[in-house]
Amino acid sequence: MKIEKIRLSHFRNYSELTLYPHESVNLFFGPNGSGKTNLLEAVHYCALGKSHRIASDQNVIQSGEKEALCRVTVRGESGRREIAIRLSREEGQKKTIQIDSKKIGRFSELMGCLQCVIFSPEDLSLIKEGPSPRRRYLDMMISQVNRSYFIALQQYRAGMEQRNAILKTLHQNPAADRRMLEDFENAMAQNAEIIISERLKVVSLLSGLARDTYQGISGREEELFQMSYHCSLKETEGTAVHMREQLRENREEDIRLGITSVGPHRDDLQLTLNRKNMKLFASQGQIRTAALSLKLAQMKALKHMGGESPVLLLDDVMSELDRTRRTRLLSEIDAFQTFITCTDRSDLEDDRSHREYAVSAKEGLGCMELTTEGREEEKLRLAEPDFSMETEGE
Repeated sequence: MKIEKIRLSHFRNYSELTLYPHESVNLFFGPNGSGKTNLLEAVHYCALGKSHRIASDQNVIQSGEKEALCRVTVRGESGRREIAIRLSREEGQKKTIQIDSKKIGRFSELMGCLQCVIFSPEDLSLIKEGPSPRRRYLDMMISQVNRSYFIALQQYRAGMEQRNAILKTLHQNPAADRRMLEDFENAMAQNAEIIISERLKVVSLLSGLARDTYQGISGREEELFQMSYHCSLKETEGTAVHMREQLRENREEDIRLGITSVGPHRDDLQLTLNRKNMKLFASQGQIRTAALSLKLAQMKALKHMGGESPVLLLDDVMSELDRTRRTRLLSEIDAFQTFITCTDRSDLEDDRSHREYAVSAKEGLGCMELTTEGREEEKLRLAEPDFSMETEGE
């Protein structure tokens, strides 16, 4: 899977941008605040329908503008597809998603059209923080290749929200009607079986990939990086049955707390180095290598499960690695289209099979300049006004 074209309109600090990226490595370098990460964010929007940085869509719309548009053309095994995300500042106006100029009715239809993996310094939270980032890591990965999983996840969350609302009502008024609790619990249990089953399969695949990737980047065979899935249910065989049983058993305690205390929303991905909890015992260098290994393992797993090579987005990662680890990282990603941001172009001085872009901010606008000194040069249109974006595909 390769991105052939990126077009932005009033997205972050880009008024208009048309970019034809290299099919291998694309390096965007420039000072902080110039707009390098904004380009990665636009790709993430087109892959997953949301930002990897913020929750509110309105924050990505350029100041003074009513809407923003990000659009990519993707070439994969099944041919070319165009994905367009339109974001509006108008209150109550939802974002619209188009695939090949047709507005989609369900968010799940976007999943898998563009598979991407992003790694940024914030992803150290995969190791250093609680279970939530690790569950999100699994959910975002599986949803890109399994729409049934994505739908089950949405339905499970909706059922849990309804159950929690009833629990809080019962906490305040013990005489309130309890009859709907069982209906929501049954629905949650069926979806939990799909979620946990798929997570277990994926973690089994990821475990070996992450272990080998860690050793490949670190060069330390004596360091054994491992992962395992920790389920809050007592049994993972016959998940739906055990889920219903535990929800019934925990009702009184759940009413007291006002939350659902068991289920896939409480599960975790346990990470160890030489059988010790990484959160407690790993050094900063080991944590950084492990987090990067998780993302590269995710990339390889997506290719294995979906048959397509995902696009890799590396945001300000190279400066955190020594020269040896940079070289090993580049050897891990040489078969994937990659977008890398950094402040110093010398971060990739040993690799010549890439295209460089100098990024700068002029009067609050993002500007790019293609640089090709001593490297492959191809015809490219870049940072030119493209007024057809307003009407094309509508």
